Amino acid sequence: MAAPEHPGAARRAGAPAQHESGAHAVGPAELDTERSAEYVAGRTAEHVDNPSALVDSGLLAELVEFGTARRTQYDADHVVPAEHVRDDLGPTAAHDHHDRHPEQRTGNHVISIRPGRAAAPAQAPAPRRAPLPTHHDEPVLDLVVPVFNEEKDLEPNVRRLHTHLRDTFPYPFRITIADNASTDGTARIAARLALDIAEVTSLRLPVKGRGRALRAAWSGSRAPVLAYLDVDLSTGLAALLPLVAPLISGHSDLAIGTRLASGSRVVRGPKREVISRCYNTLLHWALAVGFSDAQCGFKAVRREAAERLLPLVRDEEWFFDTELLVLAERAGLRIHEVPVDWVDDPDSSVDILATALADLRGIARMRRTLAATGTRARRPRTTA
Repeated sequence: MAAPEHPGAARRAGAPAQHESGAHAVGPAELDTERSAEYVAGRTAEHVDNPSALVDSGLLAELVEFGTARRTQYDADHVVPAEHVRDDLGPTAAHDHHDRHPEQRTGNHVISIRPGRAAAPAQAPAPRRAPLPTHHDEPVLDLVVPVFNEEKDLEPNVRRLHTHLRDTFPYPFRITIADNASTDGTARIAARLALDIAEVTSLRLPVKGRGRALRAAWSGSRAPVLAYLDVDLSTGLAALLPLVAPLISGHSDLAIGTRLASGSRVVRGPKREVISRCYNTLLHWALAVGFSDAQCGFKAVRREAAERLLPLVRDEEWFFDTELLVLAERAGLRIHEVPVDWVDDPDSSVDILATALADLRGIARMRRTLAATGTRARRPRTTA
C-alpha cells in the first residue's frame, strides 16, 4: 500500500484542514469526513523504525520561524525602555540590570526585560496574537471531549459541562464529543446528545486513540480556540474560562492546566501522585521542558498554532499532549499555565502501567528525533 500523504502537504498547498480518516460527524455543525479509514490506521505504522523521519524537517522549520515571528512581534510591542527599568529598580540596580537582564516569571516560563533594545525585524510579517472580536456568530471555543466506552458518565457530564458554559462563557461555543472506537453505548448516547443540544456535535472514529480523536476534532474545526478536557470532569470547571482567556485575548498560543503549581488543589492517591511527579521530572531532565504538568487532561490552543503543530505530532494516543507541548516550546510559542482544582476519578479505566511505558517510549523517540533534526531546547532561565 502506498505511503499515506503527509498531513502537512495539503496545508502547504493552501488546502483547508480536514478531518482524520473514517470520522463520522453528527450534529448541527457538520464536520469534514472525506479522508479514508486507511489513513488513520496507516499513520501508526509510518516510519516506526526511523525516528529522524518522524518529523518533517520542512514543517519543523516553518514552526520555528512561526514561533520566532511571534516572539519578535511580542518583544516589539512590550519592550521596556531602559529609563523605566532604572526608575523601577533604583540607581544602584540600574547598572546591574545591564549586566544581568532581570527576568519576570509567568508560570514556569521566563520573559527577559531588555532595556531599550528593539527586537530584530522578522523576515516576513510577524503573525500577531490579535485578541478576538467581542461579537461572534460562529463558535469561538470548540471544546473536545474524547471518549472511549464512557456510556455511564457521558450524558450527565456533558449536560453539566454545557450548563456551565451556557451560564458562564461569554462567547459562542461548541462541545465536540470525539468517540474513538467505543464498543458500548457511547456512540448512541453521543449522537442523541448532539440531536438534543444545539451546541453539541458528535464525532466517531473507527480506530482507538485519544490523540487520534483530538487530532480529528481539532483539524476539522474552524473555531479560533481549540480545547479539550476529560469526560470525568476531574478538573474543576471554574478553571475553564481562565484557561482560554489568554488565548482569546492574544496573550498566549497554548494554555494548560497544572496540578503541580502551588495554587492547585489536588485530591488523588499517593500512587498517581508519585507517578505524575516522576513523569514530569523525567520530562524536565530528558527534554528540558519548562511546563510543569504534561498529563493534565485540560488544555487549549489557538487554531493558527494548532495548524502548525498537528502535522508534526506523531503519537496518536496518550503521549499526544506531551509531544504537542514539547514541539510548541521548542518553537518558542508561549504556554500559559493555570492552577486547577483536580479530584482523581477512582473508576478511571486508564491502564497506568501501559500508559507509563508508552510515555517512556515517546520521550525516547522525541529525544532521538529532535537531536537528529538539530532542534535545540529552550530551557527557561531562573532569576538570581
